[in-house]
Order: sequence, then C-alpha cells, then structure tokens
Amino acid sequence: MARLANRRETIRHEALRLFVERGADAVSVRDIAEACGMQKPNLYNYYVSKEALVSELFHHGYAAYGETLRDIAAVDEPFKIRLDRMVRTICRLHDEDTMRFRFLVMTQHDYLRHVASDDRNPVDVICRAVAAAMQAGEIPVRDPLLMGAAVIGLIVQPATFLLYGRIEGGLLERADAIVATCWRALS
Repeated sequence: MARLANRRETIRHEALRLFVERGADAVSVRDIAEACGMQKPNLYNYYVSKEALVSELFHHGYAAYGETLRDIAAVDEPFKIRLDRMVRTICRLHDEDTMRFRFLVMTQHDYLRHVASDDRNPVDVICRAVAAAMQAGEIPVRDPLLMGAAVIGLIVQPATFLLYGRIEGGLLERADAIVATCWRALS
C-alpha cells in the first residue's frame, strides 16, 4: 500500500512539474509516464486520464490553501490582523511551494467554476471575512464580493507577474506592500 501511495505521489509531483514547465495542454500522458519511469498504460492504473490528474492536482491544492486561510479567518482577532496574516500566509505559500502556486494560477480558469462554494474555497474564505468585517464595522460597507476580488487580485496579480518574469524574487519580500495596499483598498 505504501508503494502505491509513493507511486501516486511521484506521478503527482512529476505531472505538476511538467504542467508548470510546459502548460497542462502541452503535456501528454506519455510525457508523465516517462518522467515517472513507467509505461503509459501503467499510468492509467493510477489515473483514468490526464484530465483527472490535472483536476485532482488543482482541487487538492486549492482546497489546501482554502483550509489554511479558513483557519486564519476563524481566529477571534481584529480583521486587520487576520487580513495581514492571510496575505502573508499566501505570500509564504507562494514562495515555499512556487510550483503548486504557479500551477494553480495557470489552471484556475479551467477549474474555478467547478470548485464548491464552501469553507475550503480561498475566494469564499476571503470574501466572507471581508463581509464579516463590514458587518462588524471594521471596514466601510461596500460590495463584499467586489472588495474580496480586489484583495485577491492584489495578491494573485503580483504572483502572475513573477510567473511570467515581469518581476523577480518572491511574494513574501513584497508582503508589507501587498498587505498595506489591501488594507487601503478595503478601508
């Protein structure tokens, strides 16, 4: 059983690497199998299709980020402190696991519409935290979805610029500026 889990993890890791390097559409099942040192038909013992593998990678990674943000958003602290922690955590996650973050940014347009609206969805977590802060009088009342989208954009767009080489370095070194800009947009 451990060998099976290790093989699945190898497949996920190699596929993620290839998807980030080339784009998911440009990677074949054969490419993934070769990167894992296996034959193409054997890969189907683990995943019924490349699409199933891409979907699992996206949904698992996206939910993991959502759970992390949910735990921060649930802490009984002023919203400004929770916002700071959420933004810095996203920046840290980007820098610690750039490959996963890049994959999520690159594939989001194909998969976001299929993500459940729940407490494991990072967008929902941020939008609900913004709405609660408005309701509590911590920030001005406006459209919480629009303001949540603004916060997400202020984080994801710099990550996209990093992905495409428009800026260099990491997000964490820009966290102070991103947090300050998010707070200005909300307050």
